[in-house]
Amino acid sequence: MISVAGGGTVEGVFAQGVEFYGPDVLDTSRLLFGPFKILGLIVWIYLCMYCAQRVEFSPLIDRRYKPLATAACLLIGPFIFFVLVVADTAVKLQDGTLGADHILSHLFGGAFVRRRHLSARGRPQEDFIQLLDSAGHDYFGDTLARNEGQPPDQEALELTRRLILDGIRRRASDILIDPKSSGVYTVRYRIDGFLQLAQEVDVNTCKAVVNCVKAIAGMDISERRRALDGAFMARIADGDVHFRVASAGVLGGEKLSIRVLNQATGMLGLNEIGLSEDSYRQIRAAIDLPQGMILVCGPTGSGKTTTLYAMLTEVDFYTRNVVTVEDPIEYVLPHASQIEVNPKANITFANSLRSILRQDPDIICIGEIRDGETAQMAVQSAHTGHLVLATLHSSSNLATLARLMDLGVRPLVLASALSVVISQRLVRRLCEHCKEPAELTHEQAEVLVRVGLNPAGACRPVGCGRCNDTGFYGRVAIVDVLHVDDALRAQLTTGRLSLANLKNEGDTKGRSHLRKEGLIKVAAGITTLEEVYRVTTHLG
Repeated sequence: MISVAGGGTVEGVFAQGVEFYGPDVLDTSRLLFGPFKILGLIVWIYLCMYCAQRVEFSPLIDRRYKPLATAACLLIGPFIFFVLVVADTAVKLQDGTLGADHILSHLFGGAFVRRRHLSARGRPQEDFIQLLDSAGHDYFGDTLARNEGQPPDQEALELTRRLILDGIRRRASDILIDPKSSGVYTVRYRIDGFLQLAQEVDVNTCKAVVNCVKAIAGMDISERRRALDGAFMARIADGDVHFRVASAGVLGGEKLSIRVLNQATGMLGLNEIGLSEDSYRQIRAAIDLPQGMILVCGPTGSGKTTTLYAMLTEVDFYTRNVVTVEDPIEYVLPHASQIEVNPKANITFANSLRSILRQDPDIICIGEIRDGETAQMAVQSAHTGHLVLATLHSSSNLATLARLMDLGVRPLVLASALSVVISQRLVRRLCEHCKEPAELTHEQAEVLVRVGLNPAGACRPVGCGRCNDTGFYGRVAIVDVLHVDDALRAQLTTGRLSLANLKNEGDTKGRSHLRKEGLIKVAAGITTLEEVYRVTTHLG
């Protein structure tokens, strides 16, 4: 027994202390950091971060308001999450499509659904891919189960998934599956504008792959001779990817062309496509005009649609009514009204333009001017107080004027409607990981010196794992911007610029401007002389 000051023993004092402080110590509800409070704090922080992440990558929120929305989510994330859950559940109940799998997939970006599939297959998340039909349903799972259809060959389905996922990972813009002999099909990816052989597959296996793609794309698998079109989706770890499929009967079998429309890569801004400061300033000024016409011209595969969308990123959708007509819709613009061309339903560019003019548009975006009726209606729209953005196939800026006059647009009308013409080409960008300074020949260096550029910055491709040993990774545009000024308008209206002169002079001027823009990028170490010559040699 140990005595303490003031009398008593240690055991007695301890017992009194426990009796006095015991209720407060043992009552965890009064603790500042009790277990339930810590758990609630963790859940609160998680929901705040989750909502902030969804806001950051959501296309429904304008870029200007994302910082404010992110800050709100970081403060009151759980309340926002609760509202989203209630709203989504109400919509699902009203539509009659309520299902735990679909709601979880919609709310959580497919995280829980993916985890279920991943655990079933035992594959890492970066290798996950789920093939969906154009409505977003799992065709080979839910759809066939509901319809009691015949399940597909699992080996062929797994090969289909692997080929599509590999194409996405390698940044392919197109996947081509076509027969080359009686016993072999080839699978090729178009990467940075060039086809690369991915795999050779025996004929029986590849026919099953073709049937898998056609089935999920809503195409008739029994029809192998007529040309067919379809669409489907794929859900991967990074998001959803959309595909357009076209089939055709060819010698030796059936050919498939799959266009990859990967919205996860996002739209490029106008300042990200390779414009010079002067070109950017001219285009930006034209976009701010209340009326006029901006044309993007070039051959197939020159990035015209990408530039068109890049211009739309500069538009304030809250103050201007934007309506687009496209074939097909490649990117979803949440604040624009988008119309997809469907000739079978008589929804053409010309017919859509007639209806658009009754919808009070400020900006009309036309995916492509293909015929005289569309060209004349586009020019008429630019005359009646609308800003028209469109693409056109032609070789150069001035040749674009000749092309429009070939389509029946009168020079006087064209001169008063047209604001800016943009001619462009795409060149492959040197891989930043492996490029090295180039040793140019005297003739090559002289090409750069003649236009006032320093050849010391030129680089050459080497090749590494990142660029698949090609030395190039991605592409960049070389752009020639023609501002339609009073002098050019006078030449058009007075007839001093004939159709024949426009074609000849257009090709010559297009060559000089485009090539010089390309040489500027060569001197900056962005691309090579060979790439510039490859895309501009045909101009003369």
